[in-house]
Amino acid sequence: MFLTMVPLLLAATGSPDPAWQALWEQCRDETSPQIRLACYDALSREAGHSGADTKPATESAFQLGREAESGDLTLTRVLADGNVLVIGCASNITHLRLTLSKPWEGETVSSLLDGVKAPDNWFIRNRGLLLEFGRGLPAIDALKRWNGHQELALTGAGGYVLRIDLAGLGEALTPLRQQCRW
Repeated sequence: MFLTMVPLLLAATGSPDPAWQALWEQCRDETSPQIRLACYDALSREAGHSGADTKPATESAFQLGREAESGDLTLTRVLADGNVLVIGCASNITHLRLTLSKPWEGETVSSLLDGVKAPDNWFIRNRGLLLEFGRGLPAIDALKRWNGHQELALTGAGGYVLRIDLAGLGEALTPLRQQCRW
């Protein structure tokens, strides 16, 4: 029900900030229902905190959501720059994605895990607004590799670096691991 009210909420608050409008349109255009829901959830959480001068420590924490009809789980972490890490278990298949607030620069993604080169294989999708690691065993292997580390840094063209805080990942993954049976 909340998703159907998003346009009304945006309209009721007057003309939205262009940055918020772009993020809302990115969510609306997302093809995967799970990622679209996680995107809207992340925006609603961020909107609730946007008026505050100081952000609580829990804002950057992982958030677990469950789709009402299917029971599929989605774990999200909103990053400081507005990007959203999305880890999901849909139909017992683990998937790993990063929705971006602006298009990725370049055609390749290099990964560093706590400063050490990582053998990750990211795909650039949706005109650069989605980085997808993969589904199934490749995603599970990456998540296991990330567990216990502090930061994943993704580097694109021109030295663009996107940093992902991995603190708390192991504990946050527990419900997804149980549902996807790994």
